Amino acid sequence: MNTSSDIKIEKPKVIQALLSGFNIIANKPYLILLPVLLDLFLWFGPGWRIDEFFRPLIQNFSSLPGMNTPEYAEIVQSFQTFWQDALSQFNLAVTLSTLPIGVPSLMTGEVAFVNPLGHPVEFELTSNLQIIGILLFFVAIGFSLGNLYFQNISKQVIPSTKKSTIKSFLWSFLQIVLMPVMLIIALLILSIPILFIISLVTVLSPAFSEILLFIIAVILLWSIMPLIFTPHSIYLYKQNLISAMMTSISVVKVSSGPTTWFLVASFVLVRGFNYLWEAPASDSWFLLIGILGHAFIVSAVIAASFYYFVDATKFTQTIINKNLKITNQ
Repeated sequence: MNTSSDIKIEKPKVIQALLSGFNIIANKPYLILLPVLLDLFLWFGPGWRIDEFFRPLIQNFSSLPGMNTPEYAEIVQSFQTFWQDALSQFNLAVTLSTLPIGVPSLMTGEVAFVNPLGHPVEFELTSNLQIIGILLFFVAIGFSLGNLYFQNISKQVIPSTKKSTIKSFLWSFLQIVLMPVMLIIALLILSIPILFIISLVTVLSPAFSEILLFIIAVILLWSIMPLIFTPHSIYLYKQNLISAMMTSISVVKVSSGPTTWFLVASFVLVRGFNYLWEAPASDSWFLLIGILGHAFIVSAVIAASFYYFVDATKFTQTIINKNLKITNQ
């Protein structure tokens, strides 16, 4: 005789979730509109430069105590060259693509200030006030667009009978803004003992300090991973940030095997296709194909993550209920 404990519990299906995500984007291609428009703006729109503001700081690095000696000359030169080249290609407008919730963008990894028509209009930011003001403006717009983008996708997974209102939009906006704020505060608190340990190890063994830094980075990444589905709980189940974080941790803990495979498959899909999308140069019209392809693939994977989360949540709830029944027997 079969008992309730003998019933096979179906785990969330990775392939089925991915297929569902691709199907929904193929059937409703307007969902990729925001990523496409953002990339077109970063490609052809105005650019905001900050390299002139940071140039004196980089040049003055060699004058720091202990850095003006011959043995550090090559290191200082490499440091200055790296940052000057990086900042010369940095467009502050890329902060419109916010994390962890935001509109995905291919152009954040492309060469800035170049397009098939030549060079876009450029604005040089030369003061703290200008940089901070423009940065905050872009981040606010980025989170707003990301909020709209994720809302549109989540509604395709679990249709809502309630109409979207400004109040509901602002509520979800607040939750997604609080998430990176909380993570940054937590990292700042953790950085104090981490920096102390790394500094101590560097003095004792400079070679081992690089290994320790890598280990710490892996541990931090592994610690953050259980929060991967926090946005999904916010948009699908209308949970506040703390409740959504608890739900995400519970789901990842119970369904760790399938979740790991889903994350690996999603990463391989996005990064694998990105090598193709990023192949054309920034001054080539063929990059437009990359922009469209990137928007489709990433949107499909995000939609798939919502489908997977729904199944993983049901699986988690079933396991919890089963364990409760066994405990109460």
